[in-house]
Amino acid sequence: MDWVNLDDLNVDRIWSDALRILGEVGLQIDDKVLQALAGKLPLREGRVLFPREMVEGYAAEIRQRFGTAEPSPPAERMTIFNSSLNLYWLDPVDGRIKPHDVQSVVRNTRLLGQMTDEGLVVGAAAGVPQDVPAEMQFLMTHYIDCLYTRHPDSWSLMHSERVMRHVFEIADVMGLHKSVATEMISPLRLMGQSVDLAVEFCKTGVSVGIDPMPILGVTAPADWHMAWSQSVAENVGCYIVYRECGIEQIGAPSFRLFLANPATCTTYFSSPQHIIALLTRRRVRAFFGLPTLWAELMLVTSKVPDQQAAMEKMAGCLLGKLYGFASLEGAGGLWMDEIFSPQQLLIDVEIQRFVQGIAAGLRPGTQDIVAVMREGMQRHSFLATDLTLDRFREFMWRSSLFDLRARASWSGDQQTLLDKAVHIAAQKAAAYTYELTGGRRQALDAIIARAKVEFGGAM
Repeated sequence: MDWVNLDDLNVDRIWSDALRILGEVGLQIDDKVLQALAGKLPLREGRVLFPREMVEGYAAEIRQRFGTAEPSPPAERMTIFNSSLNLYWLDPVDGRIKPHDVQSVVRNTRLLGQMTDEGLVVGAAAGVPQDVPAEMQFLMTHYIDCLYTRHPDSWSLMHSERVMRHVFEIADVMGLHKSVATEMISPLRLMGQSVDLAVEFCKTGVSVGIDPMPILGVTAPADWHMAWSQSVAENVGCYIVYRECGIEQIGAPSFRLFLANPATCTTYFSSPQHIIALLTRRRVRAFFGLPTLWAELMLVTSKVPDQQAAMEKMAGCLLGKLYGFASLEGAGGLWMDEIFSPQQLLIDVEIQRFVQGIAAGLRPGTQDIVAVMREGMQRHSFLATDLTLDRFREFMWRSSLFDLRARASWSGDQQTLLDKAVHIAAQKAAAYTYELTGGRRQALDAIIARAKVEFGGAM
């Protein structure tokens, strides 16, 4: 691919400028973090500065802890997965976008579970229920994930210490890793509730995630090099602060950069420039020895499963395959990670299957071509030859959703694609049988019962 000359991205210059930012501008931190640092970093006008030797030492530690000796090869099979952060869902019965409630999250999580069992997606909880107290919403998402996903993941997004305590109780019951995700506020401010929780509670047995989210032209300069220099400074600076606060278990810094959609005052995942952000991100992460196999290439701006969604999803999925991203986020998602649609999920699977099907075994076979041709001539075709019977699946495309029938057999009044998707989704959700039971279920129910009392509100 040569649409953009990635060699123009000077990662050494980005690193050099990041060193200057950390040494001359520094990070703004709040009192709790400043107290935890106990004077280990120089302070100027309320901002901590980072000596060059310290930064280079910790950069080497990042490479040693998380780096790989060689880049990971592109995966043979690209997978798609859903976001669990959807606040809404698109009801296919009446076509209306509705706030997620516990019932809808459970139903859609069951659909994702069945499709995971079938090897079509990597599914998790479908969203965040809005019919519970605000402080309890992420907790309920995690609870539903544990009940209806065979292999639930840890939950690291925390609003408060109260939520964190309940999440960690669930982790103890389910044998999950405990972690707190922290998102620096750009530009160059290490502060916020999640940061305070990390500094206060993550010294023993709990890891910290680092994920600054600078937005090019908004909270970062409108220049690829300068914006990436800021992102690197924020990621490495955050890592250093946590380490100097005595935190040992820290995840690999994310090193991300986002595009802006000024028309909506949001980030923009499906713009043409987004792929440049992902490709340059891969270059930046490679500087620290980190692989980059995951991308948000199926998060889109369309709000319904329409032509716009089809264009955005196909473009993202195809680019993901061309550039060797092994896992794409956004299966079933609309308007970035806010709306979940069962119909879109079925369409996304077909898009992924189509893109994955752009493959061919081009190595010469072992059969004698003259013998094969003679057999075809004797049979007047190759349909019944052993070669065709053995390999015909390599040369055909089949879809469970799209209409591939001949025109003559189509009357024009057949079931629409979206109606067909609704029917298939309902069947799959009903077919899913897994639900956590036994002692662990009882323990989780007890945690949620205590949380209901603490946070208030009925479910």
